[in-house]
Amino acid sequence: MEQKKRTKKIYDSKVFWMVISLLCSLMMWAYVTSQDTTDQGRTLTDIPVEFQGQEELLNEKNLSITGVSANTVSISVRGSRSNISKLKASDIKAVIDVSNITQPNNMTWTYKLVFPSYINENDITVVRKNPDTINFTVVKNGSKTIEIKGSFEGAIAEGCVAEEVVFEPKTIVVEGPEASIEKIDHAWVTFGKDQTIDSAYIEEAEFTLRDKNDNAISKDGLKFSSDTVTATQPILKTKDVPLKVSIVSGGGVTESDCRVTINPVSIKVAGDSRIVDDMESIQLGTIDLSSFDGGYEHTFPITLPEGVENITGVSDAKVTIEVSGTHTKTFTTTNIACKGVTAGYRVTVDTKEIEVTLRALDSYTLNSIRPEDITVVADLSDYVSTTGQVIVNAKVTVVGHDNVGAVGDVRVTVTIIKD
Repeated sequence: MEQKKRTKKIYDSKVFWMVISLLCSLMMWAYVTSQDTTDQGRTLTDIPVEFQGQEELLNEKNLSITGVSANTVSISVRGSRSNISKLKASDIKAVIDVSNITQPNNMTWTYKLVFPSYINENDITVVRKNPDTINFTVVKNGSKTIEIKGSFEGAIAEGCVAEEVVFEPKTIVVEGPEASIEKIDHAWVTFGKDQTIDSAYIEEAEFTLRDKNDNAISKDGLKFSSDTVTATQPILKTKDVPLKVSIVSGGGVTESDCRVTINPVSIKVAGDSRIVDDMESIQLGTIDLSSFDGGYEHTFPITLPEGVENITGVSDAKVTIEVSGTHTKTFTTTNIACKGVTAGYRVTVDTKEIEVTLRALDSYTLNSIRPEDITVVADLSDYVSTTGQVIVNAKVTVVGHDNVGAVGDVRVTVTIIKD
């Protein structure tokens, strides 16, 4: 009973019947407009021109289209209100079929209007087309290999140095109208803008085309073997590294008794940070203090690890050693012996006596040495199966005087005989 009362109350409401009336009016308007066949005119602009069969023209016949007189057209149409009201210029195409073209030529062709599937073309009349025809030129294609050039537009962090930019691929092939590609000199790449880098920077970048005067050239109508380029800016870590020599004590003196000068003192190197960071010094070579008397001077080449560059530009270093406050004295000794003789071989010492120059920090020590305190020993360990007479470097020892040593080369002649 209560439900019937609520239903009757709704039916008696003025608002209810107002809503029902509005809905009925809308439905009647929709029906009338859908059945409206009254002619209506309309102008549509910016309809795109499309060349059908252009890929076939390029790939199979090596021809391209250039110099198109208009990329869009406008049309005036008439038709039923229901059809005309639906039309959108973006859904219409002005199509020119170029698939049957076989030779280069200047063309003036009409186009076919293709309407969307939701439009009944029989109910539409095209009153006017502007332009009515499209002019274009069909040209023979060519190809050209051009070099990739470019620059990094960022900043290099302090303590680093940039190497030459690397592009992959190094060249690209351009295909298109011969008249267009013959103007192209190279492709240009810019990358890394607003970047500050302290290690190698890599970017996949697009390129532009330029002529020999660096003027930009349009890419329109051209085909490329690659549309992007991998651009790399290599970065090397820099460091000032001191030059060093290894000193071997001898001849009665040690490194502390010498003044060692290296010129230059250091060089700046650049390389992979993993290598450069571990470089504390660069070793030029080893100097035996027994190999000279009063002074030493020698120029060493500066050798660096693989992958490290010398950016100072100095390839050699001069090493000077001054030994001060020492005294020398020359002795003649007949104490000449051999060691390291191979079993089954015997040796005859052909040098009967030899002059030896000894060096010490004071003259008293030298004056206390007797010739019989000096022994010259030739090491024959390297002459395993050699026979005959050879000249051998020898080592000098002074019994009871550890702070005395020989300077200069000491050599003896021996004859090796197989038993």
